[in-house]
Amino acid sequence: MGAYTEKRVSFTFYDDDLKALRRLNLALRDQGAEVHRLDTLRLAIFAATEAELFSHAALRMREEGKSRKANRTVAERLSVTVPADFITKLSRVADDLARKDLDVERTYIVRALLHAKHDPAALLKAWPKMEKRYPDKRSLRGQHIRRPKHS
Repeated sequence: MGAYTEKRVSFTFYDDDLKALRRLNLALRDQGAEVHRLDTLRLAIFAATEAELFSHAALRMREEGKSRKANRTVAERLSVTVPADFITKLSRVADDLARKDLDVERTYIVRALLHAKHDPAALLKAWPKMEKRYPDKRSLRGQHIRRPKHS
């Protein structure tokens, strides 16, 4: 159990993004996990490689380019505490996309990740790896949180 730095970050989501997060959260719950949506968000970011994040964002940009939604209203701005490594990972992907003239923010990369296809069972297998590398500091302080039930 190594020490790591956490940072609080906010992501802007539209209605369709929140629906995608909800669908992913429900898919994990259907696998027996008792997770909250911020846990789902953390797990998705942890489990995705930088190449996958790049691909999801680039494909999402192409998809949205065909059906650009003007004047979208922000549905919610979620603030979440994540390991600083997650922010670094997202920033590197944003930089790589910018090198290809695809200028996006970290929020866009996370939104694209939520809309990607996921294997809930594979995501849940990544949970123990995430917990080992980044133990939840809330549980270390004795606060009650629910953990996914692993089969």
